[in-house]
Amino acid sequence: MTPPDPGGTAIPSRWQIDVLVYEETSTYPVLLLQPGHHDDHHWLFRMLLRAGLAVPTVWEWERGLWPLAAGCHVELSEAPSTVTVHVGGHSLTVGFEFAEPPLPWLCAACRQQQVLFVLLPPRPHADADADALIIEDVGLLGMSAQRRGCLAGTIPLAAP
Repeated sequence: MTPPDPGGTAIPSRWQIDVLVYEETSTYPVLLLQPGHHDDHHWLFRMLLRAGLAVPTVWEWERGLWPLAAGCHVELSEAPSTVTVHVGGHSLTVGFEFAEPPLPWLCAACRQQQVLFVLLPPRPHADADADALIIEDVGLLGMSAQRRGCLAGTIPLAAP
């Protein structure tokens, strides 16, 4: 996350893009963020909680029912190719060096007009496997052990 002014500082973190499929037909674009430090996670947790994200329950997660964070929005940019989440006067920008977000993800984002944003707590010893996925199966977030310290919510896609 970086403040909106050009002098902002980046928070060390990992991100992952994925697509969730419900009832074999409804696809939802997912953007996962995992800060590298607990202090950063606590700061983001408080800010995103105020913006309307919430700790998902198993029942909500399994049915694709997430709170809408109406005070936030997501922008997709082409040059350079980025996905930016704006919340509380701050922005999180994910860049795709030499590429674009995967086409299934972009299609799901355009169809749903929103992105499911998930904040996960830092993982111990994450530096040892920095190239590994944050979570191999996003659907596993329905399990309580995976949701500990998580916040989730849908963020509307900004009009182009």
